[in-house]
Amino acid sequence: MLLLASKDYKKQYLNFIEECREDVLKTGFTSSIPISGNTSFERDIQQLIDRHNGQNLPEGWVPDSTFWLYDRAADKILGVIIIRPRINEFLRFRGGHIAYYVRPSERNKGYASKMLALGLQYCKEIGLDRVLITCSKDNIYSAKTIIYNGGILDSEDTDHGQVFQRYWINL
Repeated sequence: MLLLASKDYKKQYLNFIEECREDVLKTGFTSSIPISGNTSFERDIQQLIDRHNGQNLPEGWVPDSTFWLYDRAADKILGVIIIRPRINEFLRFRGGHIAYYVRPSERNKGYASKMLALGLQYCKEIGLDRVLITCSKDNIYSAKTIIYNGGILDSEDTDHGQVFQRYWINL
């Protein structure tokens, strides 16, 4: 199930960050997945809540909603999906409407596809009729996830020497 980021899941989120800290730093997801600790958790999650509500946005940012893929039986956050109801020129170039991340120990188990499918349902509910998703060309697993969920390759481009792809999904 997808849960909107919430202060109610502190233990689960801190457990998630404990496993993912180095990978999140390496992959550059820190703007969407705060590297929280006990003392910063409340502030970090409030920033995610504010962004969902379109409040206190950094310059040039659009509102976004951070959801956690939560496994109730294991009481564990498996991944994160960020959904932007609108995109600006920067996000049209790279970023798109949706970004997602699965914790390393849960990869290759179908969670990215499930999370993206649930995220696309949410996009439909908020009135989007198509969404843009980008991924690095060398991230074959992400490209397969996007294609599995209806993504059609639109174009490739280069950003800071890295080739990435743009996919559109019609809802």
